Amino acid sequence: MELRLRKLFRRMSWFLPLLRPTGLAPRMTAGQQAESNIELGKLSRERELRPVLDDVTVPIRYVVASGTSFGSRGDEQERIRAGLDTVTAHNPNIRIGAKVCGNHGAILKRDYPAVAEAVRVVAARDGGSR
Repeated sequence: MELRLRKLFRRMSWFLPLLRPTGLAPRMTAGQQAESNIELGKLSRERELRPVLDDVTVPIRYVVASGTSFGSRGDEQERIRAGLDTVTAHNPNIRIGAKVCGNHGAILKRDYPAVAEAVRVVAARDGGSR
C-alpha cells in the first residue's frame, strides 16, 4: 500500500499545484502528501488507535464512510474501519452514530444530515452544557 500511495502521488505531482489555488489540494509536495497518507493509515490501525480511544471519557459519535477512498484498493478501507467496532465495544463513550454511503472526503458535503444528528445526540447526552 505504501508503494502504491507514493506512486499515485508522484503521478499526480504535475497537476496538484494547479489545484492548490482552488483549495482542492494542500500546499504540500506530492511526496509530503504521500507520507501524510501513509502515516494516517498507520495511526488508524487498531493497535495504535485503541490505547488512545480507551482513555476517552467524553461522548464521541463516529460517522463512518462506507465508500472507498482515493487511492485505496479492495477492502483496505473496511479493514481499517473494522478496528472501530473493537474500540467501541471497550469504551461506552464511543459509538458509531451512522454509517453513510459516501467516502470520507464527501461526508460533510453529502452526508451532513448524519453528522448533524450525531452532534445532536452528543449534545443531548451532555445536557447542552458545553
